Amino acid sequence: MNIFKIFSNKRTETAPTTALHVVLNTPKLCKMIPYFPIGSGVKFYPEYRSEVVLSSIIIAYLINGEIVYSNAEITFSDNEKQLFINNAPIEEVNSFAIMVPSETRGETELDYERKESLGQSGGFAKGNSITLIGKEKNGKTSTIDTVVKTYALLKEGYYSGAKVVVLNVDPALLSLKDQRIKKRLEAQIPGLIQTKDYTEFNQCTIIDFSEFTIKITCDDNDIVIMSCRKGETVTLTFDLPNSDESNVMQGKVLRTEETSMIVELKDILIGETFKPLEPIDLIEIKAKLLQLPPRS
Repeated sequence: MNIFKIFSNKRTETAPTTALHVVLNTPKLCKMIPYFPIGSGVKFYPEYRSEVVLSSIIIAYLINGEIVYSNAEITFSDNEKQLFINNAPIEEVNSFAIMVPSETRGETELDYERKESLGQSGGFAKGNSITLIGKEKNGKTSTIDTVVKTYALLKEGYYSGAKVVVLNVDPALLSLKDQRIKKRLEAQIPGLIQTKDYTEFNQCTIIDFSEFTIKITCDDNDIVIMSCRKGETVTLTFDLPNSDESNVMQGKVLRTEETSMIVELKDILIGETFKPLEPIDLIEIKAKLLQLPPRS
């Protein structure tokens, strides 16, 4: 059943063509899907113009031409090599597409130069490349280049009457990058942590430092880590080499990973007041960390 009414221009075919038999890499597709789940917001930029970042939302997938509206309809085998739709195995994935609304957020906020760049790129014009920026997962940021297949009006279903864009996806093009692009400094620095639920000081250990982020464990009290939520403010106290007094800092929890936590440092205690952390503060921390003996 065709739920689309196409209103993009089609070129006249002068001769019949033979469709190529395409088989997508299912394990890579299983790896890709969690970074771009249905119902999640997604940022994107057209035609490799990374300076023009807009926002949208993923409203459905098309898998082998079948429309999927909910993540609950999709499952994977234990080894993530087999895809199931409503518990029915998909032996071969010949096409996969992501559906987003044709209207975007953020376009009106663009300055003149970026609007001009967007106009030159053609945005969602058929055949254009659209780079999607997906969810962060396991410390990785995800991007994937897609191609505009169809610009259409839905005739029925949950989004009947909505104008949408269908983006063809090759999961082999998924790109994952470490969020922390600068070199990590490994460490074993004992400290103390205070959290929303555990206002008393608890022992912790800083195990690495990168840019504004640090990774800590809570020694024998993993429940402290498990009780924290993303965005929660924590307070850390720790000593560094060649320091006359302890460093007291506040930060936001970026994520927890089993028995460890990634914290983005925000403020430092100066006198009796927390003040925003400045680049010079980070440089000082790094300089002192580099004086520690190498870990064996």
